[in-house]
Amino acid sequence: MIRFPRLCGRLLAAGIAIAITAGGVRSEDFATPAERSNYRLGATFDETFDYFQRLEKASPWVKVTQFGTSPQGRALHLVIVSKDQAFTPEAARKTGKVLFLIQNSIHAGEMDGTDASLALVRDIVITKERSRLLDSVILLVIPIFNADGHENRIRYTRPNQGGPENAGFRATAQFLNLNRDYMKADAPEMRAWLAMWQHWMPDIYIDDHISDGADWQYPICYNVPIQPNAPEDIREWTRTLFDPDVKAQVEKAGFKTFPYAFMRGRTLQNGFSTFVDSPRLSTGYSMLWNRPGVLLEMHSLKDFRTRVLGNHAFLVAMLDNLNRTASSLKTVIATADAQTVAGLTDPYPLSFRPDGDSVMIDFAGLEYDTAHSVATDGRYPKYHRDRPRVWRVPYFGTFKPRVTVTPPRAYLIPREWQDQIERLRVHGIHLDSLIQPLTAKVELNYLDSLKWNPSPYEGRMQPRYRCVVHDTMVTFPAGTIVVDLHQPGAKVAMQALEPQGNDSWMAWGFWNAIFERKEYIEDYVIDPLADSMLAADAQLRADFESRLKSDTAFAKNVDARRQYFYERSQYAETQVNWYPVARLMGALPPVAPLKNK
Repeated sequence: MIRFPRLCGRLLAAGIAIAITAGGVRSEDFATPAERSNYRLGATFDETFDYFQRLEKASPWVKVTQFGTSPQGRALHLVIVSKDQAFTPEAARKTGKVLFLIQNSIHAGEMDGTDASLALVRDIVITKERSRLLDSVILLVIPIFNADGHENRIRYTRPNQGGPENAGFRATAQFLNLNRDYMKADAPEMRAWLAMWQHWMPDIYIDDHISDGADWQYPICYNVPIQPNAPEDIREWTRTLFDPDVKAQVEKAGFKTFPYAFMRGRTLQNGFSTFVDSPRLSTGYSMLWNRPGVLLEMHSLKDFRTRVLGNHAFLVAMLDNLNRTASSLKTVIATADAQTVAGLTDPYPLSFRPDGDSVMIDFAGLEYDTAHSVATDGRYPKYHRDRPRVWRVPYFGTFKPRVTVTPPRAYLIPREWQDQIERLRVHGIHLDSLIQPLTAKVELNYLDSLKWNPSPYEGRMQPRYRCVVHDTMVTFPAGTIVVDLHQPGAKVAMQALEPQGNDSWMAWGFWNAIFERKEYIEDYVIDPLADSMLAADAQLRADFESRLKSDTAFAKNVDARRQYFYERSQYAETQVNWYPVARLMGALPPVAPLKNK
């Protein structure tokens, strides 16, 4: 006779089925921390690790691994779930199955996916009620990406969110937002993630989040790769085989869905706009590798139970779909990879902007009033959940390129820029070096109209500038780094190295030193030198006089006038404001693979 503990009643109330599996394991022993607390609390870091360890001991399909360590010393775990016990990338690829990566708690207070993933893996390997979801898929789960933020639990850290009581903190212990760090890779956690990504190279990826904003009827918002940053074959697969089916399954399970979008202005009547994921974001980065990335945003104002169960339903729907579309997904990825290696399109888009088109849609919102705050004198919306309403609003969801460039054949990077070169390695970019000096015509960017953002963003002071391209003959010494763009990581290399890109390393402030003069000239040297330059050069004299007439601020500024003549003298530093990465448009020179350190 089986004696159930008092906990049984609470588990049944939480909707947990109690059963004895074929192996003698009681499913009640695998109630998740969220279920045990009736969705008052989410799983802590230790509870999550302990839960997956128990799953590993109970099932030969589960393997708990570590891919990195947080700055505070916590393990970053990757859990592999495979019927074939294919627990290495090599073994997994031999199965031919789809590799599906689920990432949770990158923003640690947004922890729904962690608890949903615990229940999902239990349903697959313990109760076996969903074991078929591994027939054509190998599951990779990051239970908690931002481990330090997850344990920085403050009762009132997330005022816009309906629980749990122990939600973590958005940023890491170093106050970095990991979901702005994919391209710049400043955080130790991100560098470990990039190594894991290169090691496994999943076929498809979901990043679990929670989103706040206006209140409405939808517990689930999500984005899939249907925008022009994705190759056309992947967009077509998403539009026809993936998105409609997943959406239908999730809504059949009782969860309304809507694209992840932003309200235009302060009223619903203005409609909604979505966006193209930039490379600093998880799903924007995965798309650089031709891997579909799905952004799941549970709505923060819904209660924790609804959000966890909705997240779980979405993961189940994705797995169900992938088991039926595995072959077609593999095919479109292979096609996109081959196209990338053969050479990127000309022009190549670095960023996108809305094209202005919209469609009218039905939006399941809520009636609301506008209230006034005596304390702040502000006005804010008050939503009425007992008064649902369908609004007819415009939806802006199509885009065109904002900035495009012609892809070079390769980039040439002076070997002294070691930090940037090492970051390319971290991203899995193949690097070569010149085996002999090269004299070639290249494109170089001169950066002028320099301005600085008034405050740091993600720990970096970001410059703003205008790029002026110059065709120049340059001699590069042997040992210069060569980034051949005919490689799988070509899109990552372009986003990192093209200074016009919003997420280029130039824009992130990795090359700020190029804007600094290092030598100086005293006034007792420049003043007589300027007089002699004016006397000797009629054209210079005419240009200077014209500048005095047209720019009164310049005319009154002694230092600006001295700078004018310094920049035109033989003493001027010629490297200032020149971006040091050259674009080689011609044939690739003789190179050798750059050896690892």
